Amino acid sequence: MKKEVPQSKKTGNSFEYDFFLSLYKRLPNDKVVVSILAELHTRYGNYDKGLILDRKLVLLDTKDPIAHYNLACSLSLKAKYLESIETLKKAIALGFNDFELMYKDSDLSGLRGTDLFIALKQNLKNL
Repeated sequence: MKKEVPQSKKTGNSFEYDFFLSLYKRLPNDKVVVSILAELHTRYGNYDKGLILDRKLVLLDTKDPIAHYNLACSLSLKAKYLESIETLKKAIALGFNDFELMYKDSDLSGLRGTDLFIALKQNLKNL
């Protein structure tokens, strides 16, 4: 069976990925397992799969600000900036307040260059 992580994207810890993939197959709605596997997909450059799992996390817990923040990051990595900024606003409305992370998170680097992010940042300064 073909591995989900391309060989070129693997790091020294494919055991971790394989472990959480097998857990996910048994526990597909476990928020912790889904969250870790989404992060691993993103770390290995599998942004499409990370995005799918981040969307699932938001559906599993619609009020989790971290799930929304992570979804905004995945959307930004896919250059879906309008959806990303709306999801980031939702994360903030739900209580996400680690703005220092938001301003330096490499997953949001594409989004940060947009007028959408600049306007959000200005609005946060005015609070």
